[in-house]
Amino acid sequence: MTVLISNKKLVVLAIFLLCAGCFYGKSSTPSPNERSSSQETRDSGFSIVSGENIRVNAQVTPMRLTPTKALSFVDELHGYGLASGIGDLPFVQTSDGGVTWQALSRLAYTTEPNAISFLDSQTGWLFTNESYGQKSELRLTSDGGQTWEVIAQDLPGLEARRETPFFRFFDRQKGLVAAKNDKDMILLRTQDGGLTWSASSRIPMPLKEEGVFTFLSSTEGWFIGPSKKDKDITILYHMTDGETWHEAGKLPSLLAPQAISFADAQKGFILLHANPQSREQTWRLLRTMDAGKTWSQHEFPNTFQPLDPNLQLSFPTSSSGWLLDTRDLWRTTDGGLSWSYLRRKPY
Repeated sequence: MTVLISNKKLVVLAIFLLCAGCFYGKSSTPSPNERSSSQETRDSGFSIVSGENIRVNAQVTPMRLTPTKALSFVDELHGYGLASGIGDLPFVQTSDGGVTWQALSRLAYTTEPNAISFLDSQTGWLFTNESYGQKSELRLTSDGGQTWEVIAQDLPGLEARRETPFFRFFDRQKGLVAAKNDKDMILLRTQDGGLTWSASSRIPMPLKEEGVFTFLSSTEGWFIGPSKKDKDITILYHMTDGETWHEAGKLPSLLAPQAISFADAQKGFILLHANPQSREQTWRLLRTMDAGKTWSQHEFPNTFQPLDPNLQLSFPTSSSGWLLDTRDLWRTTDGGLSWSYLRRKPY
């Protein structure tokens, strides 16, 4: 009986040692692919894969009326904007995805920045900056932009802010204005449709250099900008509590972020301007479908040369998006893989 028990123990011990050797061998000698994947995750926080090149289709017939100062789409067809004008500014609307526009009303000229946010085809808000001695002002429309009502003035904390702020209503009651300088960001929130606003404490910026940002709600946002220490590194940050930016990853190349937009919590887009000092300028688009864990990189053709590098990027859905500079407008219906050049505003 004693010999039998000893033999059983020896068998169990042998099996354990063999298995332990297997586990040890697997963890100590990873494949090159495994080593590369681990290093990429540790260094950047997310993975970037090369995607297909972007196609830009030929332009359509130029039209004189086109938004140039502000743009807001609520779905793949219905959009609203402010056009340039002598004196009053035309408020324009499209119901065919931006191919044609019509003026619905005219607004008194204001100095930039201006921003609009539409919740649906009828309900929208217009934010205007200080102008001719007047402080900031917020207007509301309930008939698609035909008439406007001033509902708030002198929004707190926006004095001497000259950059176009992030401005968006997430539902009929909750809205956000976010403005930054080189040191901090101020977030103004409303819970009553814009009638009253409460300024948060100033949010320290993760970077003192230029960067672009967007928000998915009054507390969740994304920010991307160049690193403080290494100018060849671009860093992506994520905020979930409305107070603190956390590093989400790095882009190990000289890519200047120009615009960022999220259709929802999972699907986001970043427009990058590569080699900004070179005469041959390259544009790229990063896309994520899993809340920033992985990104695919897509390059625009050399024929894509916007007049103004500070483009407005808007994706109301994961497939429908628009790019707008001070003269031109592009549209995508397949999540940014191809763009149609809708029109060029004549001089």
